[in-house]
Amino acid sequence: MTSPGTARSVLVVDDTRAHRYVMATWLRDAGFDVVEAATGTEALALARASTDAVVLDVNLPDMTGSEVCRRIKADAGTAHVPVLHVSATSIDAAARTAGLEGGADAYLPEPLDRDEFLATVSALCRSHAAQRGAGRTAQRLGALADALAPLHQARTQELVADLVARGARDVLGRAAVAMVVVDPQTVVRAVAAAGDAPLVRGRGSVPVLPPGSASSARFGADEVPEHWRPLLAAAGVPRSAWWTVWLRDAEGALVGGLALQVDDTGHGPSAEEREVAARFTEAITVALANLRTFAEEHRIAMALQRRLLPADLAVRGGLEIAARYEASDARLDVGGDFYDAFDLPDGRVAVVIGDVQGHSLRAATVMAEVRLTLRAYLREGHDAAQALDLLNDSLQQDHPELVTVCVCVVDPVDGTTEMTDAGHLPPLLVRTDGAVVAEKSGARLLGLTGPPARPVRRDRLGPGDLLVLVTDGLVERRDRTLRQGVGELVTAAAPLAGLAPAEACDRLVDAFDDAGREDDVAVVIVRLGAPSGQSPLGTLSLTSS
Repeated sequence: MTSPGTARSVLVVDDTRAHRYVMATWLRDAGFDVVEAATGTEALALARASTDAVVLDVNLPDMTGSEVCRRIKADAGTAHVPVLHVSATSIDAAARTAGLEGGADAYLPEPLDRDEFLATVSALCRSHAAQRGAGRTAQRLGALADALAPLHQARTQELVADLVARGARDVLGRAAVAMVVVDPQTVVRAVAAAGDAPLVRGRGSVPVLPPGSASSARFGADEVPEHWRPLLAAAGVPRSAWWTVWLRDAEGALVGGLALQVDDTGHGPSAEEREVAARFTEAITVALANLRTFAEEHRIAMALQRRLLPADLAVRGGLEIAARYEASDARLDVGGDFYDAFDLPDGRVAVVIGDVQGHSLRAATVMAEVRLTLRAYLREGHDAAQALDLLNDSLQQDHPELVTVCVCVVDPVDGTTEMTDAGHLPPLLVRTDGAVVAEKSGARLLGLTGPPARPVRRDRLGPGDLLVLVTDGLVERRDRTLRQGVGELVTAAAPLAGLAPAEACDRLVDAFDDAGREDDVAVVIVRLGAPSGQSPLGTLSLTSS
């Protein structure tokens, strides 16, 4: 009744040895695997989720067959195992009805007819197999959805390969090799061995080329591509055959592929497994298209950012100024961080840094308006506090965004510095004896109404001293408070005393270049030190981290 290699497991429970022997013999002759039990207690101990059916006598010495059935159905692991009640005494309609209502899936009176008995057990096993298969399919589809979702968020080809290899391994339970073609000269690979083994990654210049126009093929154990072998060995994947499917773009270029470990019998994955593999290769297509779109939009966003920030930071007198702007690689929209440095009519220099709330084209346009409006107010002769108040009035009339700003006005002759802010991080003063944070004024953000006072803090820069202004994206992290971040900033800035501003900017940005950084970063550093009468050009850099 069963095909070779597909034997079903049946648990036969009967306290009468002769009855149990007859049923077990019939089942074994028909190709079933049989486990025997003489009591209800033994039956409950032997019942497994892998059991395909239970043949259960209604009358047992230690408990009723109905109670055994109830417990089997109450256990989550065996709830779906079908139960066939048999009985030589409880054979009337009321007994059969009670058994079926108690959870049994079928009921046969004794003496049994061999053919009817085997046909009933076979039908129960088929039903159970279909139900179990449907459950596996549902679980696999759920796991597939969980594995595919992150692919649409991937921002690198390496991450696409990682997610495909790990996802295919977890969904199908087979070792997997994922391939992504970065460019005509570069392919990245990720190998996920069966189980929970860590990924093994590789990068090379020789992609696996499909034979002719085939979209899939099987490699025997002796035909595994040479450049896979070191990765498979490092991942601990044993020698085996592989079934591979390739992915081409609309122009026919090879852009990726997925290989699944198979046995050496010549059979590849099942039709269902091939469908899962197809879903993964489709997801690779979408993920790589998203990457191309992301890269292009990110390029456009960075070009726009460059146009909205000052082209240079050249000022008169003995000030050297450098700035760095780094866009977060977690976002492609334009941020609101900005900076500026320009000469004032009275011979002093204004250095400005700020941040407009949000990441969007609107935030960027408000940022440009704020920067240029503040520059105009300061050059009209307003002091920093008056300029910020005028800018605040303008914002409240025209825009809902909130803005933080810090304005430092520096005399390049004697280093006298006036610092005024609107809710922004206070500047740092870095001297040879260490770094200190300028006292925070507590003044309100721009865009809010409130007390008009904006205290001015005064200090003096000596030759070689650094004035450091940053946006909060440099130090803000999910795993620590802003106060802790500022403390780390002070520690990182202290060794920078005496450095040229450009080098100091680079070192400071590098010190906070970690995976926890999620926002754009702007840094401006000013040094008093160039000889009087020189006009050193300020430097700036815009990059995507």
